[in-house]
Amino acid sequence: MKDDKQAVRVVVRTRPFSNKEKQGGYSNIVKSDANAASISIIDPRPESVRDPPKVFTFDSVFDEESIQINVYNKTARHIVDSVLEGYNGTIFAYGQTGTGKTFSMEGIRDVPELRGIIPNAFEHVFNHIKSCGSSIQFLVRASYLELYNEDVIDLLNPKAGKLDIKERPDVGVYVKDLKSFVIKDVDGNLFS
Repeated sequence: MKDDKQAVRVVVRTRPFSNKEKQGGYSNIVKSDANAASISIIDPRPESVRDPPKVFTFDSVFDEESIQINVYNKTARHIVDSVLEGYNGTIFAYGQTGTGKTFSMEGIRDVPELRGIIPNAFEHVFNHIKSCGSSIQFLVRASYLELYNEDVIDLLNPKAGKLDIKERPDVGVYVKDLKSFVIKDVDGNLFS
């Protein structure tokens, strides 16, 4: 990655309460502050015995009202730009089940304002390719994996079962037998 960019950035996005949580009468003890890039955890006990909030600061924070394209622009766009310049880049979503990782990463592809990081990155890459004209040829490969409970799963070939992480001096760290597909357009159509 370029020298003017941090090698690792930690971004937190809070999700809105689910209907089940609302119906259960749960209270929200998490307060997001995008301006301060912080999350405060509020002690749920009565105010008379409550400890002060625990405050955690990150590189960026998005609250439950955040918009998908804003999340992409602030967290992923610079990584994709660096990849287009020849650098490696990784976007890693981490969190408990049900915390919104899939929505942040995938979103709802058929609704432009709800597209997540992956479809926005594809659009970014293919718009860049289109802007270069036909004088330069590009080869775009895509793979998609999930690390869940220490198991690596190929999401483009789930029948493959659990995959192993390996390392070789000539290629570095890789996932053995992870499928990679050559993609020809933003919709993910494959070359035959």
